[in-house]
Amino acid sequence: MFQRGIWSPFSKVMGYKLTPAGRFAVLVMFVSAGGAVSVQVPIYYVFCFLASVLFLVEMVGMIARPRLRTQVHLADHSVAGESMRGSVTLTNIGRWPAFDVMCSLYGLPEGMRHTNAEDMIAVIPPGESATLPIVIDTSRRGVYAMPPLRPHSTFPFNMMRFGRETVEMAAVHVRPAFHPIESMDLPASSKHQPGGVLIEGRVGASDEYVGNREYTFGQPAHRLDFRAWARLGKPVVREYQDEFCTRIALVLDTHVATKRWKSRNRDSFEAAVKLTASLADGLQSQESVLDLFAAGPELYVFRTTTSVMNFEKVLDLLAAVEPAHKSAFAELSPAVTLQLESVSTMLCVFLDWDSTRASFVESVRHAGCELRVLLVRDEQPTTIPFPEDGFELQRLSPSAIHAGEVLHL
Repeated sequence: MFQRGIWSPFSKVMGYKLTPAGRFAVLVMFVSAGGAVSVQVPIYYVFCFLASVLFLVEMVGMIARPRLRTQVHLADHSVAGESMRGSVTLTNIGRWPAFDVMCSLYGLPEGMRHTNAEDMIAVIPPGESATLPIVIDTSRRGVYAMPPLRPHSTFPFNMMRFGRETVEMAAVHVRPAFHPIESMDLPASSKHQPGGVLIEGRVGASDEYVGNREYTFGQPAHRLDFRAWARLGKPVVREYQDEFCTRIALVLDTHVATKRWKSRNRDSFEAAVKLTASLADGLQSQESVLDLFAAGPELYVFRTTTSVMNFEKVLDLLAAVEPAHKSAFAELSPAVTLQLESVSTMLCVFLDWDSTRASFVESVRHAGCELRVLLVRDEQPTTIPFPEDGFELQRLSPSAIHAGEVLHL
């Protein structure tokens, strides 16, 4: 969900170059232009006066444009429905004072709003610095390409904006808002994982050392035993035994059946993304390996140990997930099937129930994986009934997920 703002020369002049006072002056000037047919009409003087003022403002503003060095302090992520807060440090590197200094992010994508764009610093003396706060409301999940930050001055008369440089901004991940799940009853078992000790060791499991052996080309350097090397006179590596560990696959269904992006479909899809974030959050406390599969316009496969740092990466991935208007299981099934032998438990978040999804679930069962299927849907499935049993197969209401009423699974 990579979004940009829309620019055009007219919108740039009317939306950025002119302040609200400047737009009002231009409007009055054009209305009074009808009197320009004759110098005998009094409104002609209004037109001439406003044209002269705007010309004067343009000339003085261009000459008095401030020279500023800008440092932006703003996070590269936020949560949908919350505000991003940061600051801009402006240093006047010119010879003259900078008056009426402001900062703008003109051209923000839909779903973002610069709420304090009218904050102003009255004057910055030469060689000195001042700080402006930045507050950006983020109402929608997504990955947004930010427009450049434009420090500028509205001197004189606060009718036009004048600036010299722009500051490029990094893309912002607006992560899904979610409600924590208080308890999850997951059927889990341990399966042998190639390199399981090394993977699970990142979440606190200890390595099992079984002995030393002679070094062979290609062995990781961190396994070298330097004391044994010095004693024997040849490279020696420590050998570890692979262990069993719990590996959980979290599958997000992104297939929206119709191309018409109705509000009901949007609510269900966003609820499924929120639920996936809640499940990933609940798995942080478990010493396990987490695989996230999400099939949209692109297939996302992300493996991580359950830790806070990696959970942040999961949220960034969920920020970018988009709905697919064709069945995603053609791409998703092969990727998941390759991993079934080592997967202990599979959590599936579905938007609908049909023969394709039913076949996918059966293949998971036949592979010996523990299974939970969560159907995010209010109405009955499109084609075949959902065999809900209250535990392995469970239906959840999108409105309940949005309201934070799903506390136990």
